[in-house]
Amino acid sequence: MTSQLNITSLITLLLIVLLDVIAVCGLKRTFPKFYSLHRRLIRNAFMIQAIVSVIIMIGGFLFQHRVRDYRLLIMYSYFFGVVTALYIPKAIYAAFLFVDCILSTVSKWDRRLFDRFPRGSRRIIAKCGLCASLFFVCLFLLGILIGRNYYTVEQVEINFADLPRAFNGYKIVHISDIHAGSFAGSVKRFQKAVDLINGQYPDLIIFTGDMVNNFADEITSLIPVFSQINAPERKFAVLGNHDYGGYFKWDTPADSVANHEALENAIEQMGFKLLNNQSVIINHYNTDRIALVGVENWGTEQRYPKRADLEKATESVQDIPFKILLTHNPLFWSEYVEGKSDITLTLSGHTHGMQMGIKLGKNRYSPASLLRNPHWAGLYQTGRQFLYVNRGLGVIGFPGRVGMLPEISVITLWKEISPEQP
Repeated sequence: MTSQLNITSLITLLLIVLLDVIAVCGLKRTFPKFYSLHRRLIRNAFMIQAIVSVIIMIGGFLFQHRVRDYRLLIMYSYFFGVVTALYIPKAIYAAFLFVDCILSTVSKWDRRLFDRFPRGSRRIIAKCGLCASLFFVCLFLLGILIGRNYYTVEQVEINFADLPRAFNGYKIVHISDIHAGSFAGSVKRFQKAVDLINGQYPDLIIFTGDMVNNFADEITSLIPVFSQINAPERKFAVLGNHDYGGYFKWDTPADSVANHEALENAIEQMGFKLLNNQSVIINHYNTDRIALVGVENWGTEQRYPKRADLEKATESVQDIPFKILLTHNPLFWSEYVEGKSDITLTLSGHTHGMQMGIKLGKNRYSPASLLRNPHWAGLYQTGRQFLYVNRGLGVIGFPGRVGMLPEISVITLWKEISPEQP
């Protein structure tokens, strides 16, 4: 693990320096007059960026998992966000410069082709790349300043053939990935979310993990806020990978256990019932029932706690046909539920939609689609089994959201009436 971290840090630092060198060379070739007039200013600006970014990245690699005060981690996340907002656009600019360089080289081999281009249109691709990179800088900064606080309410309606009639029109509000430490436990920010949740008048509230980044004291100030969430059928929750405190190097195992117990206690003080590989039965009119099943965290990566036990969680509700599963990681659905169990609806979070993406019509596009998890946001269906992945309320790593805005999911269950039924 240490050797992998050293290799990753070295590659990252080399990329930072390389991107700055490419950007300076690109400006020099594309805007020679402007560069010659401001050469010293441009070089100094890029040199300062590179030095500060390298210091930030080194600090993160060395101290991020050792700092106990989550407020210091918030400051680091903002610095990291600024570095991201600068260097991803520089990578885009570098890609344009590469294409421009190839075309320029090819055109110089064929002088007739090169002479057809008006002098003012040469390096047009490089100029477009600079405009695109500046656009993305603005986009990332807006995501940090505005996007992460712009809550959206997603209305989702699902039809089920086997839904008990008494639950027709049953409304579930699903939230996930609060990551309270990323906002210093801001009461004002999360009060807005709670007011939106209560404004949906749900029958049931579901939370699918990652209440904190690492530490139980991240949510101390938020207990009164989330206690205000109301639902006739109570509130239920499961834990996410960050809720186990595994991203911090504790002095002793006892400290880690104490932190975890304090977090569970805080969540229960908010009024949530934790389903740690457990299930509950919800009755309507003493005739129709559905089962709510919760499993602890599970993941494919070595650093993720693997405590989910679906067999244990469902052993008391085997006779109930309609089951709703709460699991933090949607990969659990692919591995243990999809086509392998009788669970009808699964609710997850974890992915954040990678906090970056775009929606065109009914389709969403995000870098998350390039990862190993094929289910990263929204509703998925296989046969009569459904999975809904919530984008989360909070942020982690990059302190903003670009396109993939924080989400409150309102899922309404409907009874699918067949033609033979009255």
